[in-house]
Amino acid sequence: MSSTRGSGNGRWHSLNPPATAADYRRARAMARALAHGYAREGADAVLLAGSWARGDAHRRSDLDLWVLGRHLGPVVLWRDPYMVSVHRTSEAEERRKLYEPPRVGGSVPGWRVAVPLYDPHGIAARLKREARRFRWEMISRKCDRWVSRQTASWGEEAVKLVRALATGRRETAAVQRNLLVDALGFVMAIHRRTFWDSENEFWERIGRQVGGNWWRAQRRAFGFGAPSIEESCRGALRLYAETVGAVAGVLSAEDARISFATCRWVGERVPGVLAPPEVGRPRSVPSPQEVRRAPRLRRRTPVSRG
Repeated sequence: MSSTRGSGNGRWHSLNPPATAADYRRARAMARALAHGYAREGADAVLLAGSWARGDAHRRSDLDLWVLGRHLGPVVLWRDPYMVSVHRTSEAEERRKLYEPPRVGGSVPGWRVAVPLYDPHGIAARLKREARRFRWEMISRKCDRWVSRQTASWGEEAVKLVRALATGRRETAAVQRNLLVDALGFVMAIHRRTFWDSENEFWERIGRQVGGNWWRAQRRAFGFGAPSIEESCRGALRLYAETVGAVAGVLSAEDARISFATCRWVGERVPGVLAPPEVGRPRSVPSPQEVRRAPRLRRRTPVSRG
Protein backbone atom coordinates (compact mmCIF):
# COMPACT_ATOMS: atom_id res chain seq x y z
CA MET A 1 0.00 0.00 0.00
CA SER A 2 1.36 3.37 -0.95
CA SER A 3 2.05 6.05 1.62
CA THR A 4 -0.44 8.34 -0.10
CA ARG A 5 -3.25 5.86 0.25
CA GLY A 6 -2.29 5.13 3.83
CA SER A 7 -2.23 8.81 4.80
CA GLY A 8 -5.64 9.32 3.21
CA ASN A 9 -7.16 6.53 5.30
CA GLY A 10 -5.11 6.92 8.45
CA ARG A 11 -7.37 5.12 10.91
CA TRP A 12 -7.79 2.04 8.74
CA HIS A 13 -4.13 2.13 7.75
CA SER A 14 -3.08 2.02 11.40
CA LEU A 15 -5.30 -1.00 12.07
CA ASN A 16 -3.59 -3.07 9.39
CA PRO A 17 -0.25 -1.55 8.33
CA PRO A 18 2.01 -3.06 5.67
CA ALA A 19 4.06 -5.99 6.91
CA THR A 20 7.65 -5.34 7.92
CA ALA A 21 10.65 -7.55 7.20
CA ALA A 22 10.29 -8.98 10.70
CA ASP A 23 6.61 -9.76 10.00
CA TYR A 24 7.62 -11.67 6.87
CA ARG A 25 10.20 -13.71 8.75
CA ARG A 26 7.67 -14.56 11.47
CA ALA A 27 4.91 -15.44 8.99
CA ARG A 28 7.10 -17.67 6.86
CA ALA A 29 8.46 -19.44 9.94
CA MET A 30 4.86 -20.17 10.98
CA ALA A 31 4.06 -21.40 7.45
CA ARG A 32 7.06 -23.74 7.48
CA ALA A 33 6.03 -25.16 10.85
CA LEU A 34 2.51 -25.81 9.61
CA ALA A 35 3.84 -27.36 6.40
CA HIS A 36 5.98 -29.73 8.47
CA GLY A 37 2.87 -30.86 10.32
CA TYR A 38 0.91 -31.49 7.12
CA ALA A 39 3.89 -33.39 5.70
CA ARG A 40 3.82 -35.72 8.71
CA GLU A 41 0.11 -36.29 8.05
CA GLY A 42 0.83 -37.47 4.50
CA ALA A 43 0.43 -34.37 2.31
CA ASP A 44 1.93 -34.63 -1.16
CA ALA A 45 2.94 -30.95 -1.27
CA VAL A 46 2.45 -27.77 0.75
CA LEU A 47 2.82 -24.22 -0.57
CA LEU A 48 2.61 -20.71 0.83
CA ALA A 49 0.34 -18.60 -1.36
CA GLY A 50 -1.39 -15.23 -1.33
CA SER A 51 0.00 -11.95 -0.10
CA TRP A 52 2.74 -13.44 2.09
CA ALA A 53 4.09 -15.22 -1.01
CA ARG A 54 3.64 -12.22 -3.35
CA GLY A 55 5.30 -9.79 -0.96
CA ASP A 56 2.39 -7.36 -0.53
CA ALA A 57 1.09 -8.61 2.83
CA HIS A 58 -0.23 -6.46 5.64
CA ARG A 59 0.27 -7.27 9.28
CA ARG A 60 -3.23 -8.80 9.66
CA SER A 61 -3.20 -10.66 6.34
CA ASP A 62 -4.11 -14.31 6.64
CA LEU A 63 -1.60 -17.03 5.88
CA ASP A 64 -2.69 -18.91 2.77
CA LEU A 65 -1.52 -22.52 2.65
CA TRP A 66 -2.25 -24.88 -0.23
CA VAL A 67 -2.07 -28.50 0.88
CA LEU A 68 -2.11 -31.04 -1.95
CA GLY A 69 -3.09 -34.57 -1.07
CA ARG A 70 -6.05 -36.86 -0.46
CA HIS A 71 -8.11 -34.51 1.71
CA LEU A 72 -10.14 -31.77 0.03
CA GLY A 73 -11.86 -28.63 1.23
CA PRO A 74 -11.05 -25.38 3.06
CA VAL A 75 -10.05 -25.12 6.71
CA VAL A 76 -9.60 -21.93 8.72
CA LEU A 77 -7.28 -22.00 11.73
CA TRP A 78 -6.06 -19.55 14.35
CA ARG A 79 -2.34 -19.71 15.04
CA ASP A 80 -1.55 -16.60 17.05
CA PRO A 81 -1.11 -13.99 15.64
CA TYR A 82 -2.37 -15.32 12.29
CA MET A 83 -5.59 -16.46 10.75
CA VAL A 84 -4.54 -19.39 8.57
CA SER A 85 -6.59 -20.25 5.48
CA VAL A 86 -5.79 -23.81 4.46
CA HIS A 87 -6.93 -24.86 1.01
CA ARG A 88 -6.80 -28.65 0.81
CA THR A 89 -6.80 -29.74 -2.80
CA SER A 90 -5.30 -32.22 -5.25
CA GLU A 91 -2.88 -32.09 -8.17
CA ALA A 92 -5.71 -32.90 -10.61
CA GLU A 93 -7.98 -30.20 -9.24
CA GLU A 94 -5.28 -27.54 -9.37
CA ARG A 95 -4.40 -28.50 -12.94
CA ARG A 96 -8.08 -28.09 -13.93
CA LYS A 97 -8.14 -24.62 -12.43
CA LEU A 98 -5.24 -23.58 -14.64
CA TYR A 99 -7.44 -24.03 -17.71
CA GLU A 100 -10.98 -23.37 -16.47
CA PRO A 101 -12.67 -19.96 -16.52
CA PRO A 102 -13.18 -18.08 -14.34
CA ARG A 103 -10.77 -19.68 -11.87
CA VAL A 104 -7.88 -19.49 -14.31
CA GLY A 105 -7.76 -15.72 -13.75
CA GLY A 106 -6.66 -16.12 -10.15
CA SER A 107 -5.13 -19.59 -10.30
CA VAL A 108 -2.41 -18.93 -12.88
CA PRO A 109 -0.87 -15.89 -11.13
CA GLY A 110 -1.36 -17.62 -7.79
CA TRP A 111 0.67 -20.63 -8.87
CA ARG A 112 3.34 -18.48 -10.47
CA VAL A 113 4.19 -16.82 -7.15
CA ALA A 114 3.35 -19.63 -4.70
CA VAL A 115 6.30 -20.74 -2.58
CA PRO A 116 6.76 -24.52 -2.18
CA LEU A 117 7.39 -25.44 1.45
CA TYR A 118 7.25 -29.20 1.02
CA ASP A 119 7.43 -30.90 -2.39
CA PRO A 120 9.23 -34.26 -2.24
CA HIS A 121 7.67 -35.57 -5.47
CA GLY A 122 7.97 -32.38 -7.55
CA ILE A 123 4.17 -31.95 -7.88
CA ALA A 124 4.23 -28.26 -6.96
CA ALA A 125 7.19 -27.64 -9.26
CA ARG A 126 5.30 -29.20 -12.20
CA LEU A 127 2.22 -27.09 -11.57
CA LYS A 128 4.32 -23.95 -11.28
CA ARG A 129 5.92 -24.72 -14.65
CA GLU A 130 2.48 -25.20 -16.21
CA ALA A 131 1.33 -21.87 -14.80
CA ARG A 132 4.37 -20.10 -16.20
CA ARG A 133 3.76 -21.64 -19.64
CA PHE A 134 0.06 -20.77 -19.70
CA ARG A 135 -1.23 -18.49 -22.47
CA TRP A 136 -4.80 -17.28 -22.85
CA GLU A 137 -4.86 -18.51 -26.46
CA MET A 138 -4.85 -22.06 -25.11
CA ILE A 139 -8.42 -21.68 -23.79
CA SER A 140 -9.75 -18.82 -25.90
CA ARG A 141 -12.87 -20.61 -27.13
CA LYS A 142 -13.65 -21.91 -23.66
CA CYS A 143 -13.41 -18.37 -22.28
CA ASP A 144 -15.74 -17.01 -24.96
CA ARG A 145 -18.33 -19.70 -24.23
CA TRP A 146 -18.13 -18.97 -20.50
CA VAL A 147 -18.52 -15.21 -21.05
CA SER A 148 -21.50 -15.79 -23.33
CA ARG A 149 -23.31 -18.08 -20.91
CA GLN A 150 -22.60 -15.96 -17.84
CA THR A 151 -23.79 -12.77 -19.52
CA ALA A 152 -27.10 -14.37 -20.43
CA SER A 153 -27.65 -16.08 -17.09
CA TRP A 154 -26.99 -12.95 -15.03
CA GLY A 155 -29.82 -11.25 -16.91
CA GLU A 156 -32.14 -13.01 -14.50
CA GLU A 157 -30.68 -10.98 -11.63
CA ALA A 158 -31.15 -7.74 -13.58
CA VAL A 159 -34.84 -8.56 -14.01
CA LYS A 160 -35.11 -9.38 -10.29
CA LEU A 161 -33.47 -6.07 -9.46
CA VAL A 162 -36.15 -4.17 -11.40
CA ARG A 163 -38.85 -6.16 -9.67
CA ALA A 164 -37.39 -5.39 -6.23
CA LEU A 165 -37.31 -1.68 -7.04
CA ALA A 166 -40.87 -1.78 -8.37
CA THR A 167 -42.17 -3.45 -5.20
CA GLY A 168 -40.21 -1.24 -2.80
CA ARG A 169 -37.95 -3.99 -1.45
CA ARG A 170 -34.86 -1.87 -1.09
CA GLU A 171 -32.79 -4.43 0.81
CA THR A 172 -33.47 -7.05 -1.85
CA ALA A 173 -32.63 -4.50 -4.53
CA ALA A 174 -29.32 -3.77 -2.81
CA VAL A 175 -28.45 -7.46 -2.75
CA GLN A 176 -29.35 -7.90 -6.43
CA ARG A 177 -27.28 -4.83 -7.30
CA ASN A 178 -24.27 -6.22 -5.44
CA LEU A 179 -24.60 -9.62 -7.10
CA LEU A 180 -24.60 -8.01 -10.54
CA VAL A 181 -21.64 -5.71 -9.91
CA ASP A 182 -19.63 -8.56 -8.42
CA ALA A 183 -20.30 -11.03 -11.24
CA LEU A 184 -19.96 -8.63 -14.17
CA GLY A 185 -16.46 -7.68 -13.08
CA PHE A 186 -15.35 -11.30 -13.51
CA VAL A 187 -17.19 -11.58 -16.83
CA MET A 188 -15.24 -8.61 -18.15
CA ALA A 189 -11.97 -9.89 -16.69
CA ILE A 190 -12.27 -13.20 -18.55
CA HIS A 191 -13.48 -11.44 -21.70
CA ARG A 192 -10.42 -9.20 -21.62
CA ARG A 193 -8.13 -12.07 -20.58
CA THR A 194 -7.13 -10.36 -17.35
CA PHE A 195 -5.37 -12.02 -14.43
CA TRP A 196 -5.92 -10.97 -10.82
CA ASP A 197 -3.61 -11.63 -7.90
CA SER A 198 -6.42 -11.40 -5.37
CA GLU A 199 -9.81 -9.78 -4.89
CA ASN A 200 -8.30 -7.08 -2.68
CA GLU A 201 -7.89 -4.71 -5.62
CA PHE A 202 -9.74 -6.64 -8.32
CA TRP A 203 -12.65 -4.24 -8.86
CA GLU A 204 -10.46 -1.16 -8.99
CA ARG A 205 -8.17 -2.88 -11.48
CA ILE A 206 -10.87 -4.13 -13.85
CA GLY A 207 -12.76 -0.83 -13.67
CA ARG A 208 -9.73 1.22 -14.65
CA GLN A 209 -8.70 -1.29 -17.29
CA VAL A 210 -12.09 -1.26 -19.04
CA GLY A 211 -12.64 2.46 -18.45
CA GLY A 212 -15.21 4.59 -20.22
CA ASN A 213 -18.92 4.15 -19.64
CA TRP A 214 -18.43 0.69 -18.15
CA TRP A 215 -16.23 2.09 -15.38
CA ARG A 216 -18.63 5.00 -14.78
CA ALA A 217 -21.55 2.61 -14.47
CA GLN A 218 -19.55 0.35 -12.14
CA ARG A 219 -18.67 3.24 -9.84
CA ARG A 220 -22.26 4.46 -9.79
CA ALA A 221 -23.43 0.95 -8.91
CA PHE A 222 -20.94 0.94 -6.05
CA GLY A 223 -22.57 4.15 -4.81
CA PHE A 224 -19.98 6.73 -5.88
CA GLY A 225 -21.91 9.84 -6.89
CA ALA A 226 -25.25 8.05 -6.55
CA PRO A 227 -27.60 10.12 -4.34
CA SER A 228 -29.90 7.16 -3.55
CA ILE A 229 -30.09 3.40 -3.62
CA GLU A 230 -32.32 3.66 -6.68
CA GLU A 231 -29.61 5.52 -8.55
CA SER A 232 -26.96 2.98 -7.59
CA CYS A 233 -29.28 0.20 -8.76
CA ARG A 234 -29.73 2.01 -12.05
CA GLY A 235 -25.95 2.05 -12.25
CA ALA A 236 -25.95 -1.76 -11.94
CA LEU A 237 -28.53 -2.08 -14.72
CA ARG A 238 -26.47 0.26 -16.88
CA LEU A 239 -23.42 -1.86 -16.09
CA TYR A 240 -25.23 -4.95 -17.36
CA ALA A 241 -26.11 -3.22 -20.63
CA GLU A 242 -22.54 -1.96 -21.04
CA THR A 243 -21.27 -5.50 -20.46
CA VAL A 244 -23.65 -6.90 -23.06
CA GLY A 245 -22.36 -4.33 -25.54
CA ALA A 246 -18.74 -5.11 -24.74
CA VAL A 247 -19.08 -8.88 -25.13
CA ALA A 248 -21.67 -8.91 -27.94
CA GLY A 249 -19.15 -10.30 -30.41
CA VAL A 250 -18.77 -13.57 -28.49
CA LEU A 251 -22.42 -14.13 -27.52
CA SER A 252 -24.07 -17.20 -29.00
CA ALA A 253 -27.32 -16.58 -30.87
CA GLU A 254 -29.41 -17.83 -27.95
CA ASP A 255 -27.43 -15.93 -25.32
CA ALA A 256 -27.61 -12.75 -27.43
CA ARG A 257 -31.41 -13.02 -27.58
CA ILE A 258 -31.61 -13.46 -23.82
CA SER A 259 -29.15 -10.65 -23.06
CA PHE A 260 -30.68 -8.12 -25.46
CA ALA A 261 -34.19 -8.96 -24.28
CA THR A 262 -33.09 -8.45 -20.68
CA CYS A 263 -31.70 -5.00 -21.47
CA ARG A 264 -34.94 -4.07 -23.14
CA TRP A 265 -37.03 -5.29 -20.22
CA VAL A 266 -34.97 -3.34 -17.67
CA GLY A 267 -35.05 -0.15 -19.75
CA GLU A 268 -31.40 -0.01 -20.78
CA ARG A 269 -30.01 0.36 -24.30
CA VAL A 270 -27.08 -1.78 -25.40
CA PRO A 271 -24.40 0.66 -26.57
CA GLY A 272 -23.04 0.51 -30.08
CA VAL A 273 -24.80 -2.71 -31.09
CA LEU A 274 -27.98 -3.27 -33.06
CA ALA A 275 -30.34 -5.63 -31.28
CA PRO A 276 -31.09 -8.94 -33.01
CA PRO A 277 -34.38 -8.85 -34.96
CA GLU A 278 -35.93 -11.49 -32.70
CA VAL A 279 -35.35 -9.50 -29.54
CA GLY A 280 -38.91 -8.15 -29.42
CA ARG A 281 -40.11 -11.41 -27.85
CA PRO A 282 -38.46 -14.49 -29.34
CA ARG A 283 -40.30 -17.68 -28.55
CA SER A 284 -37.25 -19.12 -26.77
CA VAL A 285 -36.94 -16.15 -24.39
CA PRO A 286 -39.36 -16.11 -21.43
CA SER A 287 -41.31 -13.09 -20.33
CA PRO A 288 -40.27 -11.32 -17.10
CA GLN A 289 -43.15 -13.13 -15.33
CA GLU A 290 -41.91 -16.48 -16.65
CA VAL A 291 -38.38 -15.63 -15.52
CA ARG A 292 -39.59 -15.15 -11.96
CA ARG A 293 -41.41 -18.51 -11.99
CA ALA A 294 -38.69 -20.50 -13.74
CA PRO A 295 -35.91 -22.40 -11.94
CA ARG A 296 -32.72 -20.43 -11.51
CA LEU A 297 -30.15 -20.74 -14.28
CA ARG A 298 -27.00 -22.40 -13.07
CA ARG A 299 -24.01 -20.14 -12.59
CA ARG A 300 -20.50 -20.60 -11.41
CA THR A 301 -19.62 -18.20 -8.69
CA PRO A 302 -16.22 -16.64 -9.37
CA VAL A 303 -13.72 -17.62 -6.75
CA SER A 304 -10.38 -16.05 -6.20
CA ARG A 305 -7.82 -16.86 -3.62
CA GLY A 306 -5.68 -14.14 -2.21
